[in-house]
Amino acid sequence: MEMSRKHTRSGDPIVRWGKHFHFHRVVFPLASALIVALVVVSLSLPRETAVETFGGMRDWIGDAFGWLYLLLMNGLLGLAAYLALGPYGSIRLGQADDRPEFGRLSWFAMLFSAGMGIGLLFWSVAEPIEHLVSPPPGRSTGIQPARLAMATTIFHWALHPWALYAIVGLALAYFGFRKQLPLSFRSLLHPLLGDRVNGWAGHFVDTLAIVATLLGVATSLGIGAQQVNAGLTFLFGVPLGIGVQVALIGGITCVATISVMLGLGTGIRRLSELNIGLAMLLMLMVVAAVGLSSYMRGVSDNIGAYLQYLPSSSFRAGAFSREGSQWLNSWTVFYWAWWISWSPFVGMFIARVSRGRTIREFIIGVLLMPTAISILWLTAFGNTTLDEHRQHMQSIEDGRNDADRLPSYNVAVLDDSGTAKRNDEGRLLIQEQSLTTVQYMDATIVSEDGGSIIPTLPTAMFAMLAGLYMSSWFAPLAIGIATTCVVLFFVTSSDSASMVIDIIASGGNPNPPLGTRLFWAIAEGGVAATLLVAGGLNALQAASITAALPMTCIVILACVGLLRELQNEAESQ
Repeated sequence: MEMSRKHTRSGDPIVRWGKHFHFHRVVFPLASALIVALVVVSLSLPRETAVETFGGMRDWIGDAFGWLYLLLMNGLLGLAAYLALGPYGSIRLGQADDRPEFGRLSWFAMLFSAGMGIGLLFWSVAEPIEHLVSPPPGRSTGIQPARLAMATTIFHWALHPWALYAIVGLALAYFGFRKQLPLSFRSLLHPLLGDRVNGWAGHFVDTLAIVATLLGVATSLGIGAQQVNAGLTFLFGVPLGIGVQVALIGGITCVATISVMLGLGTGIRRLSELNIGLAMLLMLMVVAAVGLSSYMRGVSDNIGAYLQYLPSSSFRAGAFSREGSQWLNSWTVFYWAWWISWSPFVGMFIARVSRGRTIREFIIGVLLMPTAISILWLTAFGNTTLDEHRQHMQSIEDGRNDADRLPSYNVAVLDDSGTAKRNDEGRLLIQEQSLTTVQYMDATIVSEDGGSIIPTLPTAMFAMLAGLYMSSWFAPLAIGIATTCVVLFFVTSSDSASMVIDIIASGGNPNPPLGTRLFWAIAEGGVAATLLVAGGLNALQAASITAALPMTCIVILACVGLLRELQNEAESQ
């Protein structure tokens, strides 16, 4: 099937308002209207009703189609391995004389920053604790709990999500740069639908990609502002409230807007390189504190545990246990749905920065390098957290309580019903306790003035670093670097998403004009701040995850079309 840029654009003219504002005449207004409608619905419904409605929809999809997510993610991992090792590996994502626009280090820094950065920062400490306290049903007997906790955490962050991003990004780059179709999601369906992608089928696919990307990034930005605020309260006593969080969103949006104005080669690229550099420095500081020998033993053990449980975890669907099914919906199915809903954003961004690479180089780079870094990072932070708790519990068993070696926190005084007590002025009553990070996650931590409760999930990493470098000047340095990484990861996610949305909304132009890039960057911050103030973030997060179901169908069709075109190209040579 012969494909060209001319064919796909003939029915979809681009509206041009001056030099800096170009957009697709159908997709741009349709996506904008749908985003506004979803935001209005989430704001107009009572908070509990909105969360219950969208959350119920998400849970129903998980129960009904969780098996589909599991099979899709496994199939994509197998397909990625086949494309890397099979006969199509030497095909270049571009024309014969195209070469990569970015060096390998810059390329990896950008794709990793867009794909996982912020989530890995928060969950590298919190998720192993969650799995240690509440292990997967039916898997804890006879298995060392800490080993299972790390294997489960790595499973959610390693090969499977990056296989998804690799295949979506590969398909977009192949059709966009080699077949010279618009760099847009409608192009993925061209092998199956032909020029009908210029009609409403193509409009629907592109609109869905834009809505999923903007709502996903906006909700993450809003929730992230809450997490950063909690961290600042933990570190510096900054008030915990909506005003601070809106200011954080505004600041992050301003920096992201400046990055967008500087362009891909200067703004996003340099910020990503700085971010990865700081993240690696932070990881090395943790490794230095625990010792290289202990760390490498942890790496080896975690790789072994991950590979041991990979086959059964990949296909485990909870068919024989309601408890197991509920756990899967809360963890693995939720993760897979979240990654799928983010695949338009991350896949498009990876495609945009990967022109000129071969399929083999692309798959190996996107699949294996981030997986390796994820394992190294999770080992540094997850193992350190669990080992701290193990050593403390062992000291208690041995009759020597080493609580004096742990950091102390202000913990709420609870009554018999578990409710935090308050004084006559409404301030929380507090007592000082020495806690491991595992205990910290389960405690009710209170700010210094007793005015607010500090969320423990977003601050668990700070607590781990405080315990690791207790009574050392390294503690504020490490926590300062971690805080900077958190902010920079939010910035790189925001400016990368702005670029991706604008590429799609401008009809697949890989270098969209400045005006529309700024529009989408500001829109992300505006939507996030609005939902944060009105309390609609959790509802819209649940709604955005439901986009995984139609995206699953699109990804399956894209795989079929990609394999068909690769086979046709191989036969024609």
